[in-house]
Amino acid sequence: MYVEILAQFEGGVVGKYGNIVFLFTNRKPPITKEPLERVVVEITEDDGSYKPFRFGKYRYDGKLLIDADFREDLFHDYLPALLSEIVKAETLIKDCSMRASHLADRETKIVHEVTKLSEEAKTLSPERLEELSFEVSGMRAEFFSSYMHFKDIVEDVFSAISRAEIISNFLGGMLEEKIREMKPELERMKYYESTFEQTLAGIRDALDVVHLRLEMLRGKENLELQKRTSALQAAAAIIEFVAVYYYTLKIWETFLPVKEMPATISFSLLFAFTTVVVILTEAIGEYIKERKVTVKLALLSALLLVIFVLMVYFPILFSKA
Repeated sequence: MYVEILAQFEGGVVGKYGNIVFLFTNRKPPITKEPLERVVVEITEDDGSYKPFRFGKYRYDGKLLIDADFREDLFHDYLPALLSEIVKAETLIKDCSMRASHLADRETKIVHEVTKLSEEAKTLSPERLEELSFEVSGMRAEFFSSYMHFKDIVEDVFSAISRAEIISNFLGGMLEEKIREMKPELERMKYYESTFEQTLAGIRDALDVVHLRLEMLRGKENLELQKRTSALQAAAAIIEFVAVYYYTLKIWETFLPVKEMPATISFSLLFAFTTVVVILTEAIGEYIKERKVTVKLALLSALLLVIFVLMVYFPILFSKA
């Protein structure tokens, strides 16, 4: 059994095949809504133009003419299942065609934007390049979403035609000409699918190139920024060194008889003290950041203490001499 019979009444049945509900009756259908498709089936004698199938002969010329005895399995099961698959495939093909046309228009637009982006990538500023890249990425995302819906429908068309072929083969080739007519349309949809897939791959490659150029430009900017930062840090270190040297000298001269010492010793001690203070400042910054006492911090602190003791001891020593 291909179908599920939902209801029977005098002169017909209501059944369900997959997600399609059908009404098979020899009377005028008592329905108010337009069905997906109407198929007229007549039992008539062969006029010589009929084709054979498993249970008799048939001809299709807008309506299905059958030369066969009435069989419930044929008219309430096999035939509704076959017609449902054919109608489903034809309906989906129409939907596919409209979607393909819509996607082709969007494809033209996005390819134009990608081409423009690729051509101007070498001259645009990083900010403008990034802005255009985001715009194209957004268009690609929308196009990809529509493409996936289109691809799913193409798969549904393929499945419907395949199932129709299976039922047709079981019935000895019934309506095989209708199925054969749909196959070129399926191939056309698959061609569109392949074209759209290639377009998406091309867009992805173009965006990869743009992103690579953006990374290069950003890297160049970061390198320049690092150079400027290094220069500023060097200048700040020199200023810090001079400031520490000057103020340390003034304080030292105020409290101790520095002038009694040889100039080479006082200069060496002051230079060493200032240098260690500047380096120790950096080490203290690292400690504040990492909350960890390093060997560098401990050694510099000890060295500073030693130099401080010498700066106190030597002036007193030379003043007594």
